Amino acid sequence: MNKKITLSLALLSFIFSANAQDGNEIDTAIKYGRYDVAKKELYRLIRSQPNQGKNFYRLGVIHLNENNKDSASFYFKQGLRAVKNADVNNIGIAKIGLLDQKDKEAKSKFNAATLNLSPSDFETYLVIANAYTFAPKPDFDAALDYVNLAMLVNKDTPEPHIARGDIYFAEKQFVDARRVYYATSKMFPNSLLPKMKLADVYRAGNEFEEAIKVYDTIVSKDPNYADVYKQLGLTYADYARFKDDRSLLDKGVENYFKYHGMIGESMDVDNELAAYLIKNKDYKSLGDLVRTKWYTRGDNFLMYRYRAIADFQNGKFLDAKESIDKYFDVQDKKEQILPIDYLYKGLSELEASRNEDGTFNEGVYKKSIQEMTKAVQDNPKLGVALHELGVDLFKDEHYEQAYFVFDLASKDEKSPYYVYDMYYKGNALYMASDKPMFNDQLQKAKTNLDSSLKKTPTFEAYLISARVNRNLNTQTSMAQMEKDYEGFINLLTQKGRANDAAFKDALIEAYTMIGNYNQNVNKAKAVQSFQKVLQLDSSNEYARKQVQNSKSTTKSN
Repeated sequence: MNKKITLSLALLSFIFSANAQDGNEIDTAIKYGRYDVAKKELYRLIRSQPNQGKNFYRLGVIHLNENNKDSASFYFKQGLRAVKNADVNNIGIAKIGLLDQKDKEAKSKFNAATLNLSPSDFETYLVIANAYTFAPKPDFDAALDYVNLAMLVNKDTPEPHIARGDIYFAEKQFVDARRVYYATSKMFPNSLLPKMKLADVYRAGNEFEEAIKVYDTIVSKDPNYADVYKQLGLTYADYARFKDDRSLLDKGVENYFKYHGMIGESMDVDNELAAYLIKNKDYKSLGDLVRTKWYTRGDNFLMYRYRAIADFQNGKFLDAKESIDKYFDVQDKKEQILPIDYLYKGLSELEASRNEDGTFNEGVYKKSIQEMTKAVQDNPKLGVALHELGVDLFKDEHYEQAYFVFDLASKDEKSPYYVYDMYYKGNALYMASDKPMFNDQLQKAKTNLDSSLKKTPTFEAYLISARVNRNLNTQTSMAQMEKDYEGFINLLTQKGRANDAAFKDALIEAYTMIGNYNQNVNKAKAVQSFQKVLQLDSSNEYARKQVQNSKSTTKSN
């Protein structure tokens, strides 16, 4: 396979030659995360203008934002050798010092960066304040000192005032942050930035409706202000999760797409948009994005990965296998392949291993499970992602795929999700039992549910276990079915949820099945169970007939 497709690089070169002839355009590209675009132009500039230190600094900042500290350090040090604007690179080296918690070294470099500042330069002080505010070990006092220096230089612009609010915000003193942003908004009524910050505080406090109102006000003032659409996209996504209302996410996706349409083309922002859609589980939009970007992003290898995820989550499993195989094929640096990628690859290979009767080829099955198990072992944190992925698949009725995901997740008995992983694993097997993957599928389901109940009894596991035992339909399993339904009823009662409307149908099922089982075992218990059904549903004719038949039999005797 041709691993180097240069269409998009040529396209990006054209975009920058037309639109990024000065530092402001590069700074804008960096602000909006269009790092691939900015880097291409900066690499050209440091060759053609090796004496301009600020371009080395910009390149170092990009690498620092991409968590490439070694590369960032290299460019900052190169920038210090430049003739013009060399001092700014001390800020970059100081930021690395803060990341490495070398506070004295960082302070020394910040001092060097401010030694020869222009009398009107307040922005450099704010950059340093921001570095201290958001360092791994924040120093809010130092940040405030630099904000005050910026204020001395220029207090007639909103940025230093906002920086004071940012310190409160980072300290989670939301009331004080809100007070500062509100005052700044009144002081500078034509500036949108303090209004944005005020909305950010509302969002951080889960006051989503208030945040959206403020963002909408900003849109009405300036519909071309790109930043607000990103915040709306993030806020609606948070709100959707908070209220468990997927319809809110649609508005989030709409705004996030609008934001990306305004900031310019870039592979990096395409990837960032894809990450947003994956995080918020909008796989349909992810599939649309991949198809839209595919022909102009040929050398963006991550597009193979995103297409595989979209196809897998949308039930196109064989297409997913084709895409994930291509993604593995084009990767020159195998260390960039994530454990989750091995998971998708294994799951997709499983789908391709089906026999004509719907069961799986045993050899491919074992190989895929081994590969996916290795992915889990390489990254213990993957267990959480597995649980979430499995739940999503289960909710979307992809029961077979959900089973394999939970099978992997349940390898770790110390996982906080172990009990529910085993429950879902057994439930998935039960739900897929009409077209079994295994010859003993129901028995496998029972084993998994028994493990879940043994670890920690839950009413969900009792209910599904009862159904599995009912379907096994042996003398032993039917006796166990009764015990499971009774366990379900007792646990619901203990937790005070027996009167929840959500469990009414399940309780009717439980009492009905206990009644049916006991008609030839314990008639009094059977009648009592059917009477419980009538208490829950007085119109239940089946239960009424069973009670009447029992009374008739008693009278005749």
